[in-house]
This record gives sequence, C-alpha cells and structure tokens, in this order.
Amino acid sequence: MKKTLLAFAVLAGLTTTTTSAQSSASMQVMPMKGAVKVGRGSGVVTALDPKAAKVTIQHGPIAALGWPAMTMAFTAIPPALLKTVKVGQRVDFAMRMRGSVAEVTAIRPR
Repeated sequence: MKKTLLAFAVLAGLTTTTTSAQSSASMQVMPMKGAVKVGRGSGVVTALDPKAAKVTIQHGPIAALGWPAMTMAFTAIPPALLKTVKVGQRVDFAMRMRGSVAEVTAIRPR
C-alpha cells in the first residue's frame, strides 16, 4: 500500500511539474499591459511649452522603439528639464513610452 501511494505521489508530482513548465513557456509571447518602453535619441528642439511641460523635438530614428525620424512632442518628466534647453538647440535625450504617452526623462544640449 505504501509503495502504491508513493508511486502515485511521484507520478502526480511529475505531471504537475510538466504542466507548470508548459503553461509558463507561453508567458514570453504575451504582451505586458502597462509595460514601459525606453529609448534614446538625438535631435533639435523645435518648441517648448513650460506650462504644459512639453518639448517638441525633431529627432532621428529611435531604434529601440522601431521609430523612424520624426518631429513630435514629449512630456518632460520632471518639468524642470525644460529649463536646461532652448529652441533651436541640438540635444541628446532619454525617453520612455507609458502607454501612448511619450516622456522625456533626461535631456542635454550637445
């Protein structure tokens, strides 16, 4: 009786382990809701809006996000970043995407 019970427990444990391994393998394919994507870029500041904490940058491609060169507005996080740059300046910047919101998290003149 003990051997039968032990064999059943081992078999149940192996089945559970195999099932768990199979179900977690698909986790890499699942998109993560709220995942933050980050990238770095360089470009030229074309507009500043301190009241809205926005900086518009004509930037080159951002490979980490698969973006082509374009001109777009970013929210400055923190807004004080806008005090470090001027319209017309060439800049390097770090950015992140939170959902559909593009945020500049660091910016410095070149």
